[in-house]
Formats: sequence, structure tokens, C-alpha cells
Amino acid sequence: MVNVDSWKVLLRCPKCGIENEIALGQIKRGEVIQCIVCATKINLKDEDGIVAKETKQVQDVINSLEKTVNRIGGSLQLE
Repeated sequence: MVNVDSWKVLLRCPKCGIENEIALGQIKRGEVIQCIVCATKINLKDEDGIVAKETKQVQDVINSLEKTVNRIGGSLQLE
């Protein structure tokens, strides 16, 4: 099963500008991460809930597609 929450995105550190790789699920959970270079704490707030809303929509579409592909004897492979 494909899990959208594990998909990686790059987030630029507001202090040093380096790109930090994070998972969409970390944003949804409101985690605090540390920059990999300067150790600045970055608060991953989904204040308006848009990340949660849009990842749910994508997850629903992928789940539906996966069921359809499975019914015809295949398996969904995303890269």
C-alpha cells in the first residue's frame, strides 16, 4: 500500500538556507525538526490544515486506483 504521509519534501531552513528532507506526515503531526546543518529548530505547523486535507485527497485517489489495478490482477508501483 502506498502511504502519502511517507512522501518526502524539501524544506529550506529559514536561518542557513539548506534544504532539509522531511515527510509530509511530519507536517501533519506538527513536528519540530532541527536543521541538518545549523541545528535551528523548525516548527512544522499545518496551521490551516491544508497539508492534511490535500494528502487525504491524494491518498484516497491512490487507494481507489490501487484497488482497481488489483482487481485486474496487477499491482500499483509508484516511483
